[in-house]
Amino acid sequence: MSTEKAKSDSNQSTDQSSDQSTEQATEQFDKAVLEPVRAYGALTTDYFEQLFSAQFDAVRAFADTSLAQSRSWLEVKDSESLRQVIEEQQKAVREMSERLKEDTDKIRSLSQEYLKGTEQLTSENMQSGSKQLEENMEKGQKQFKEKLEKGQKQVEDSLQKGKEEAGGHQQKGQRQTDKSKKATGTHDK
Repeated sequence: MSTEKAKSDSNQSTDQSSDQSTEQATEQFDKAVLEPVRAYGALTTDYFEQLFSAQFDAVRAFADTSLAQSRSWLEVKDSESLRQVIEEQQKAVREMSERLKEDTDKIRSLSQEYLKGTEQLTSENMQSGSKQLEENMEKGQKQFKEKLEKGQKQVEDSLQKGKEEAGGHQQKGQRQTDKSKKATGTHDK
């Protein structure tokens, strides 16, 4: 009965150890893969959202200015209105050039922030991976040491049990020899 209980306890211990190992592996996978992917995805999505917004704003401003200029050409009736349209055209070109420069600077800034963010994520992930590797190495060494100690204890227990059994066999053999001697009538002198 105690052998069955020991086997049952051993199986439960193995199941718990397996569950813990699975849980640790899942946690490590989350930290090593899923969290960085989510962070990178969020960073990339935010970057493209801001980039598209800036580009749409620039296109909208260009379209509005172009349409306004087209309408102003339709209202030219004399030389004075022609002169005003030409001045407005020059002013619009200067404003569009400034706007284009600002939009370019904004997109460059967004790209630099994105690059910094990806570099930071990469650095953090490398540090996290290095830390995880160290932890796994320590756990592995600890488990190896525990298994080695357990194995040594089992060997010592087996040796002790073997000695006890050998001693028991030796005593049994000695008793049988003594019985045989008594039966044959020979004694050590």
